[in-house]
Amino acid sequence: MLIYDRVVPLNRNTHRRLRISAQSHNARFAATLNSVPLAAIEFLPAASEYAIVFARLDNGDYLPAIMVGLKPQQNLYVDAEARWRRGYVPAFLRQYPFVLAEDRETGNLTVCVDMAYDGLSEEEGEALFEDSGEDTPNLTRALGFLTEFHHELKRTAAFTERLKALDLLEQQVVRFGREGEPPHEINGVYVVSEERLHKLDDATLAELVRSGAMRLIHTHLVSMRNLERLSELAQQRAADEDAPQGAAN
Repeated sequence: MLIYDRVVPLNRNTHRRLRISAQSHNARFAATLNSVPLAAIEFLPAASEYAIVFARLDNGDYLPAIMVGLKPQQNLYVDAEARWRRGYVPAFLRQYPFVLAEDRETGNLTVCVDMAYDGLSEEEGEALFEDSGEDTPNLTRALGFLTEFHHELKRTAAFTERLKALDLLEQQVVRFGREGEPPHEINGVYVVSEERLHKLDDATLAELVRSGAMRLIHTHLVSMRNLERLSELAQQRAADEDAPQGAAN
């Protein structure tokens, strides 16, 4: 569940008085993520800032993600005040503290909420339910976002399944480090192999173009240039941590 800690189904009776405080919504919950899941529809806005890679799941499927750190539990895009530093914020984070849970047998969807989120209380913020028990406009908007994101993840799964079927994904070792120091390595990162892509027959290439998959592949490949930017952020973070306490930035 990555960013979720204490997830329960949202209940209009149990949670009738629950409120969410927008001003408390910050990126603290994402501070220990070094990658964030991404839907295919987000490739274009994300590619200007992040390296888009693929992670291999335990079941053998793949999931697109942006890299935001170069070490375990390191998010270079969350600053000391727990704010997202810059760039596009993935929908996976914007849906928090809500999430849709799908029953694998029936396909039924349940709206859940992370009760560990510090922006939830019964005293402050915008109400989730009316006194009558009906959804407030605020909750209705959140549910619409959750539903749309869920559908986009389904489309993304179809895209990654096609990449898997064509055996286009290969593991890549990401190396980084300060000049003059031994490089560190990150394993478990998968990228589209341009060599394998170029070996596909014309009919398959045409199908990838028509389906929109080729545009996503190219966006992913171009985004890999942002690994250099991530390395620069890592070096800046290390320099800030090494600076004497109280020194000017």
